[in-house]
Amino acid sequence: MTNIQIRIARAIDTTRRVVPGYFEKTLAQRLPKTGAGSVVVGFESAEELERALMAAKWESYSHPAVMAGTEAFITKDIRGLLGVIDLVDMPADSIVSLDDRKNTSKVSCVVEGVRGQDVDFTVIILGTEQDEEIVFTFHPGAPVRPSQVQAEPGMHGRQVTVKEALGMGLQTAKIA
Repeated sequence: MTNIQIRIARAIDTTRRVVPGYFEKTLAQRLPKTGAGSVVVGFESAEELERALMAAKWESYSHPAVMAGTEAFITKDIRGLLGVIDLVDMPADSIVSLDDRKNTSKVSCVVEGVRGQDVDFTVIILGTEQDEEIVFTFHPGAPVRPSQVQAEPGMHGRQVTVKEALGMGLQTAKIA
């Protein structure tokens, strides 16, 4: 294993310990049958996808949407389909769902639709939680700035118009 592979494997283990359930939900979110947003192709189960993440050849990666205090890595070993749409490109009266499927206390938008472009790479982003390095996210395609707002009770699953979502400060929707 390379140093980056060892680091990613440790971050996965630490994520499971520090934020129980989060990594499993992140894996599920990237599978085509259970996912929202960009999804990987060629994997049927979370276990298979996790093995691929651990075995992938990762390289350091820089992108303007990677948040300060985090570090990104890229692999060409896992491909997928892009699954994010800008809300301003949708009719204002379209309905989106507010979603916090990973229990982060922040909601983002999800909309039914057809995923887009096939991309030949996946990015994983590591960051710090409780002074330990964890997996913040991974996804096919280039990073986008997070489009999420603080959740209030009852927000998860609520349906709102695109106009309302934009008014809340949300900018993108994940395609499911």
